[in-house]
Amino acid sequence: MDMSNLFKKTEEKEFTTFPATLETYAWYKPILILILAFVLSTLISFAILSLMGVKTIGEGLFSLIYAAITMITMIPTIYIGNKLIYKIPFSTQIAPIRKWNWGIYIKAFIITLIVYGVISLYPILTSQVKITNNLPIAILLLCIILPLLQGFAEEYLCRGLLMQSFGSWFKIPIVAIILQAVIFALMHNYQIYAFISVLCTGLLYGLITWYGQGLESSSAMHAVNNTFSLLAIGLGLQKEVANSSPHTFILNLTITAIPIIIVLILNKYHLIRFESKEK
Repeated sequence: MDMSNLFKKTEEKEFTTFPATLETYAWYKPILILILAFVLSTLISFAILSLMGVKTIGEGLFSLIYAAITMITMIPTIYIGNKLIYKIPFSTQIAPIRKWNWGIYIKAFIITLIVYGVISLYPILTSQVKITNNLPIAILLLCIILPLLQGFAEEYLCRGLLMQSFGSWFKIPIVAIILQAVIFALMHNYQIYAFISVLCTGLLYGLITWYGQGLESSSAMHAVNNTFSLLAIGLGLQKEVANSSPHTFILNLTITAIPIIIVLILNKYHLIRFESKEK
């Protein structure tokens, strides 16, 4: 699809302010997309519950699985909103300045997987914690597959739609990065240290998205994070969704920052390429 006639010629294209460069843009349209996405997502989630015959969500692993499914419904609903209102294809929504780069995604995913694997396996290998639950195969697969999609969905919403909406209004990338991180943290009902940890994670994911001009790195890292978190709870390695303590805060910040630092170093030596490639 030829996108050249959709852009305003007088504005420079940049990830956070990208929507403002579209001929179809108006200040109120991001709000319309958000409303449409949340309404459609709510309806789809309710339909899923009804089909499953579930009357109450409850707590524990099932509630986390349902939360993942609900977030995943944001992928088609945000896409529909962007397609109807901005009239842009999916590829432009997730990497507007250049083409989506699977190489970046795969490398960031592998790097994050190794980092999380080493740090998460250490307590098990040293017998500090033990696996206490035997999940059915079907549930185990859900704990692996759903977080991969959920991670992308959260990035599509927060580092995509929200960050670009704020960017299109304020025209200052750092403001957009901070505001989306605050909302991302507020989406998680955690105690203080865990809340600050999520806020910092949102800031780091926002920065790597802005620097890389696409959602590949943050989506890959977020997918690995969600997978390990859900598996840890499902296998009895972690009792709470997010522990609130200074030690856990430092650990979470470290495990989030290390893959980002490695990706930036690889980009410096051209082993990962963030260079813009016009569509």
